[in-house]
Amino acid sequence: MKFQKFVKALGSDGIVYNRKNGERWLASDKVFMKIPEDIRSVTCTEVADMPEFVENIINYDSFTDPCDLHKAVMPYADGVIKDCVRIYATEGAQNKVAIDNSAYALIERKDIVEMFVKFNAEEETSEGKALVIKRPAKFSSAEDEEVLGLIFPTDYEE
Repeated sequence: MKFQKFVKALGSDGIVYNRKNGERWLASDKVFMKIPEDIRSVTCTEVADMPEFVENIINYDSFTDPCDLHKAVMPYADGVIKDCVRIYATEGAQNKVAIDNSAYALIERKDIVEMFVKFNAEEETSEGKALVIKRPAKFSSAEDEEVLGLIFPTDYEE
């Protein structure tokens, strides 16, 4: 994910969250991005502990499903590119997550995009809750894929 672009877009309006493992993440209302280890300081409005639901998504990455860009939609006939909504979907379009154009611009070609899906066992249904952005091991110092960011859905109804 493009951290410098994210910082520039946020200005000083982001929140820095500290994870239990010592990682620092910068967040807006819909995007959480891991702060690279070589970045020592970031201007923000607040520093807090990572919310438990976000910590759980990062930790339980075995519960993510592969997904691809399914389609791009212009919600307004006279809209501009910043209004574009990108729809990611799992295989067979069973689960979908819509993200806005500014979040989409943070995803790089080499990033792995997967979907965090919440299952309801009683009703036997599932729903896409967030996109999990990972860096492949060959581009990372980690032995395995590294979670770099989370993108939560934008308000959009098909």
